[in-house]
Amino acid sequence: MTMTTMTRLAGASGLALLLTACMDVSMTVDVQSETEAEATMVTSMAADMVELMNAQAEGSEEEFCADGELIENGDAIDCVVVESGAFEDLDFGDEQGQGPLIEAIGGGQVRVTFPTGDLAASLDESMGEEQDPQMQAMITSMFEGHAITIAVTGGTIVDTNMEISADGMSANYEIPFVDLFAATLEMPEEIYAVVQK
Repeated sequence: MTMTTMTRLAGASGLALLLTACMDVSMTVDVQSETEAEATMVTSMAADMVELMNAQAEGSEEEFCADGELIENGDAIDCVVVESGAFEDLDFGDEQGQGPLIEAIGGGQVRVTFPTGDLAASLDESMGEEQDPQMQAMITSMFEGHAITIAVTGGTIVDTNMEISADGMSANYEIPFVDLFAATLEMPEEIYAVVQK
């Protein structure tokens, strides 16, 4: 459940499938104490695209939601992956250790950090470095309104570069796919939030 995992999902079955998939991805880290957290990643995709992806990738790691729970949601299917436990035990499905970093920083505060520096580069690698204008227009059309959403919950947000909710109890950051594909999105090297427990 990392930035790398998200871009791998995007490139899993090739550009043609990606263009019709119109997926939304959300990841929420709920800080439950100064030592434990629960992370939930939800990937939503059109039901017919899920069927096509799984037919192409049957029995392989590229199969949609191979490690999660499938939930029907109208014309879409949600893949829900939940991981919980001590900070040091959470690997977020990333073998390279590039997932969110969760650490107690003292005073009852916990800092959750999402590295974003390699997100655009990973996407370029999975889709090819350049797209012609016609392909770019197709991507824009198909992914308009779809995004990666990151959230941190679990207590009062005392410091963040994300958007804080009205009640101050959560922080969110949305990454529109259209801007990401167009390489026009300016993101900090890391997205973070500090939770007071």
